[in-house]
Amino acid sequence: MPEEIATATIDFKTNGERAPGYVAHPTGPGRHPSVVVIQEWYGVDAHIKDVAERFARLGFAVIAPDLYHGQVATEPDEARKLAMALQFDQAAKEIDAAASWLLAQPYARGPKFAIVGYCMGGGLALSTSMRNRNVGAAGVYYGGLPNPPERLQEVQAPVLAFYGSDERQRAEQLQRLLHQYQKQCELHIYEGAHHGFFNDTSAGYNRASAYDTWPRVVEFFKRNLA
Repeated sequence: MPEEIATATIDFKTNGERAPGYVAHPTGPGRHPSVVVIQEWYGVDAHIKDVAERFARLGFAVIAPDLYHGQVATEPDEARKLAMALQFDQAAKEIDAAASWLLAQPYARGPKFAIVGYCMGGGLALSTSMRNRNVGAAGVYYGGLPNPPERLQEVQAPVLAFYGSDERQRAEQLQRLLHQYQKQCELHIYEGAHHGFFNDTSAGYNRASAYDTWPRVVEFFKRNLA
């Protein structure tokens, strides 16, 4: 049965300042495995909040740090400008701080957390798994690779990656390098799906592919956070 959940917009401390985040978690007793959801380049919009809530209904404690601090784009050109203006060093600090905030809550279980990101967030999920030793599992939806790609040898957690067939070359490079560096990587490439296929509010949504990824990422997180 789906869990009853609570949601809230909160502020957490980061580098002497405060940053916003969207939180969703089961209302039932006990501590729940922790997940950090990283936004697409559009921001923490209704879709990202819905994703956080979906995880919460399945028994996860979730935070989606708002890396744009309240700004949300509705068009690709606007989203591109926001993404280009993002200070990635600051974003990294905010992601780490959001995870620490979540793990300190009475409803969240640690010390490990899972991270999942979409589009821009997919790359940030990868980089967090390279930087933060508390990442227990990383879900990457059509994320970019680090520069240079050889930095993937710094990945410290199992990776589950999803790409459309339009990004096959990038996806296969990710898997090849992670296996070369003896890292765990499970890759799924969906024929006919395109970048952004998981977002059910966009024109590029591919229902069959999106539905296939969902039980895979849920089981992957449960297994690695057990």
